[in-house]
Formats: sequence, C-alpha cells, structure tokens
Amino acid sequence: MIKVVAAIIEKDGEFLLCKRGPGGNCPFLWEFPGGKIEEGETPFDAIIREIREELSAEIEPYEIFDEYSYAYPDREIYFYFIKAKLLSEEILPTFHVDTKWIKPHNKAIFELCPADISIFNKL
Repeated sequence: MIKVVAAIIEKDGEFLLCKRGPGGNCPFLWEFPGGKIEEGETPFDAIIREIREELSAEIEPYEIFDEYSYAYPDREIYFYFIKAKLLSEEILPTFHVDTKWIKPHNKAIFELCPADISIFNKL
C-alpha cells in the first residue's frame, strides 16, 4: 500500500488548498498539498520534503490530525494528514496549477479530492 502525507496549513482562519493538474487520480480537483512517503522517511520528514518540492516553502509539522486508508478505483492509499505551521512568506507551486487560502465555510465552492473531503469537514 502506498503511504502519503498531506499538509493542513492554516493562516488567519484559512486553509491552504492546491489544485491538481491533468492526469493521475483527481485531475483538476483541490487537495491538501503533499505526496508519497519515501523509504526511510517519517511522515514529518516526508511532509517537509514534499512541501519544499511542491510549493518551494518551509513548514514546521506539529501534529498528525488524522490518518486512514482510502480506496481509489486503481489502488489503496494510506493517508497521514499533518497540521503544520507555514514558515515561508511565499508559496511558489511547482506541481499544482493553482493555490488558494479558503475558509472552511467556503469549501462547497471547491471540488475536493474524495480522500480530502472528510478531513476538511472536521476542520
């Protein structure tokens, strides 16, 4: 099973969501940023690396908010959703086609990846 981390980054009551590009699971849907855990990494190590790679930003992870497996049609993925503090002033996406800071009550206007929906509902 593939293990994945996703960052829950909050700033001024808003949460960072990123829009996926074409291809793969969830094309053009919104998600919490993150990616696969590489061999030998802890979830915290992986989320720091992934946010550097995907957003050219530094974070400080401080809590695993939730974790569970989600079955997509072609594979099952085990997710770690990790709360993290953003340390960088700027976000420069290298993987996603867009980023937005949104308040939880505005989530209905963003089509989220299925695995992220229950997490956003808990925030």
